[in-house]
Amino acid sequence: MVSEIQLREASEAFFDAFASDTPPIKLLSYFSTTSPVTIQHTPAECPIPQASRLVGPNALRSYFDLLSTHFLRGPVHARAPPQVDPSARRVTLTASTTWTWRKSGRAWTEDFIWTLDYDEGPKIVSFVIRTVSGPGTCVMRAVDADPLMRGNGTMRKASVGVPPRTSTFSRRSHCASD
Repeated sequence: MVSEIQLREASEAFFDAFASDTPPIKLLSYFSTTSPVTIQHTPAECPIPQASRLVGPNALRSYFDLLSTHFLRGPVHARAPPQVDPSARRVTLTASTTWTWRKSGRAWTEDFIWTLDYDEGPKIVSFVIRTVSGPGTCVMRAVDADPLMRGNGTMRKASVGVPPRTSTFSRRSHCASD
């Protein structure tokens, strides 16, 4: 059985790595290689958050690659001590960060709740991020307006992270507000 101390230490190590802009490939080392891994990042108001659940190592890597490619992350601040449930091998953490678009420099703050489920490793098998600061602040729903396009004077929204239709990674949260 995984102890409360082991879960707390594993979560703090992952949080510190995430907060210090550890490269995506290194963040993957915190996740299980022996159990299926899921990731989900949606606004708390999303009526069917499971519709945005991504499964597998490729989805996980795509998520972290998307974040590092398009955004700068400001300091990440824990808002309260982590809540640890050893019997469920679960850690819940409330935190916030400031995201900045690399292209335009626009920034905003996202407040979120992480729920981390672990295997016996203890390695993460489920990483659920619920944005509690409002759906417009969820980084996975972010859109950036390009500067005025020359010639026609219209604004164009740049949807980032929308891969080809054959990909298993989806940027959208499939929420009622989409």
